[in-house]
Amino acid sequence: MALNKNNPNARGAKQQDKTYNGKPIKPVLYVGNWIGQGKYMAAQADDGKLIKDSRGKPIPYAAF
Repeated sequence: MALNKNNPNARGAKQQDKTYNGKPIKPVLYVGNWIGQGKYMAAQADDGKLIKDSRGKPIPYAAF
């Protein structure tokens, strides 16, 4: 049997999920155009709250 990209046995291991304080996070679209912060992918915790820095601005998902 040939190994192709659709064969589950030929796929690599799943990438590690990003975490914050030991808990997994997920990306969400943050739209802050009305308050001058632009639009970018931010991080959201399991409980549904955005993860913010000390100034109250959501932390970009890429920072994790």
